[in-house]
Amino acid sequence: MEINNTLLKRLTSLLVDHKLLSKDELADVIQVASENFSFKKQLAAATSVHFHIHVKDVGELPCDLLYINGAKVANKAEGYIKYAFDGGINFIFSHIPIAHKEKDSSTRHSYLDHIGIDIRSDEKATYIVFQQIPLLSAQYDYLFTRQGDGKESVKCCHMQVKEKYWVYPNDRLNYEFAFGPLIINEGGTFGVDLRPANLFNKIEETTSCCSDSKTKSSIFIHQ
Repeated sequence: MEINNTLLKRLTSLLVDHKLLSKDELADVIQVASENFSFKKQLAAATSVHFHIHVKDVGELPCDLLYINGAKVANKAEGYIKYAFDGGINFIFSHIPIAHKEKDSSTRHSYLDHIGIDIRSDEKATYIVFQQIPLLSAQYDYLFTRQGDGKESVKCCHMQVKEKYWVYPNDRLNYEFAFGPLIINEGGTFGVDLRPANLFNKIEETTSCCSDSKTKSSIFIHQ
């Protein structure tokens, strides 16, 4: 997909004005539509992008302004709402826990939790593009982790996809790359696979030398 940069800038400027995004986060969002985005090939294979913003209360959002700018409610649940805009741009707002526990570097009520690249096609050629993410991450010295193994789906809230990569360029930015059709359970929840903690901010768990737990090690893949 090709992002409508004009629309994206208008929407994000609106969110900055309402203190739902910081200026640094605005730059992170706009970067996705730039020529030097690290994952241009994956973006080209995507059908949509989403920007997931944690807020104090979804009931306090400037809904009227969002509707004036073309928002349509794509799906909604307790503590969660997804607005769709033209051109495959989506904004998600939630006040429910969506990430594993990590070092809290922000005291803000509202912040950008992650940027999502939604690769909905599950054709082989698209899957090859998806599986290039670890190599690209290594080239840029980004940290990353995988959710799903290609057999077991990744289930988040009331939705599921085949698998995901999470990429962490730094301690405040999280990219989500989802592969496969989005399946929504209108009647409830599939389960909760939370966002893996940003590896720069992960709270290390201490284990004894005799622990039964095992940790995978790899040159490139961080788990």
